[in-house]
Amino acid sequence: MALPPLSPDGSRHDTRCSVLALKAITARGEENTRMVGARFEADVISLARAGAEGAEVMPEALALLDRHIGATVLSVSMMSLGSEVPAEVALRGSAPLTAAETAEWQRLIGTHPYFAHIVTSTPSTSRLTDVVDLERFQHSEVYERLLQPRASRYQVALPLERTPHRMVLMSLWRDRADFTDDEVVALELFRTAVAAALAFRAAIESLQSRARVTDAAPRRLTPRQRQVAALVELGLTNGQIGARLGLTERTVRKHVGDLFVALECDSRTLIAVRWRAAAPS
Repeated sequence: MALPPLSPDGSRHDTRCSVLALKAITARGEENTRMVGARFEADVISLARAGAEGAEVMPEALALLDRHIGATVLSVSMMSLGSEVPAEVALRGSAPLTAAETAEWQRLIGTHPYFAHIVTSTPSTSRLTDVVDLERFQHSEVYERLLQPRASRYQVALPLERTPHRMVLMSLWRDRADFTDDEVVALELFRTAVAAALAFRAAIESLQSRARVTDAAPRRLTPRQRQVAALVELGLTNGQIGARLGLTERTVRKHVGDLFVALECDSRTLIAVRWRAAAPS
């Protein structure tokens, strides 16, 4: 999921982070809450459909939430958990993370009690104040050094994807007012739709990738394997194939075994199906 550069000059800002790899887009908007109505649902439907069809929807997703919900800062982050990999950060409407801030996030992310909850709990929309005592949190180092300077007191988090190694997380922050129960309900509808769209898209891309490998496989077969595959597709037995090609049945059996490996299948039926679908006419 590539996120485009959104800094005012269109540049990207690269850094490294040993705890997480972050791709984030942030945008400032009015902190006043909005009335969430039918237009919100219609916009979410359109966004989810576009995401499922393969469009890059994250910038529009943030704009949609800023338009309908409202926040001081909005972000979407792709995190590689627990490994040291390059981090690419794109910002909009807020100054880029400095090298010092990046280093501080690396040092302090493990102490953030809300982040620990997001990583370990069942994915769903939640508020920081549902999990953490706000007064106590405001005296934490992670808040004082990283969140308070960016007017990020109240947070609501929407995990869109999470595996043991990776998480895609969307967050909204406000400084003076928490998110209401109605807004959390609306955000969970949004999260469910977008997460499902991205999961569908990922599944289709995985199938397409496997299909490309399968389609290419017959072109990697030897001339003899091609002959055997074509005769398997016709339904001939090993003995019949051997008689047709002047080979022993044992040799044909070896070619069929090689076809299982080359075509990534475990039956003669699948050999026939994949040869028929991908072999040149």
